[in-house]
Amino acid sequence: MAGADVIEAAIGITLLLIVSYVVLGSITTAANTVSTAQKDITLQNEARLDTGIMISNVSWNNDCLRFNITNIGSEVIGNFNSTNVFVAISTDTPKLYKFDLSSSPSPGYGSEILGTWAYNSIGPGTFHTGILDPGEMMAIKICALPIVHPDTLVGVSTSNGASAFFAL
Repeated sequence: MAGADVIEAAIGITLLLIVSYVVLGSITTAANTVSTAQKDITLQNEARLDTGIMISNVSWNNDCLRFNITNIGSEVIGNFNSTNVFVAISTDTPKLYKFDLSSSPSPGYGSEILGTWAYNSIGPGTFHTGILDPGEMMAIKICALPIVHPDTLVGVSTSNGASAFFAL
């Protein structure tokens, strides 16, 4: 009997150790996942704080809306597929325009009909081609728009959440 009790105790202790290792491994994995997620969020928030854009030189001619975006921050802006342009003409609901890679750059043009925006140029373009580096300016164009009213609002939102607005 005593031998059976020792074997049962050994099996119980072994099972207890295995369960302990599984629980400890799960806790360690969960803590690592949470830590990585917090680090990623911190990096995104720092990038958003370092990103700044300014809209200027807004003009309307030949059914095209043209304006410039200047990177006034210290973060590079390059994910144009996630950069949105909003145009609200008069009191209408703002219309969303997505980036049109096939029309950029020159003779790039976005289309109101297609809901797209494009850029003609990025300058001076000394560091990265096709990316808006700090201090550089991008010329944007959206064509086939209806008549722009004096109270038209233009907005741009970058991929990391930085935004700028300009009211005509």
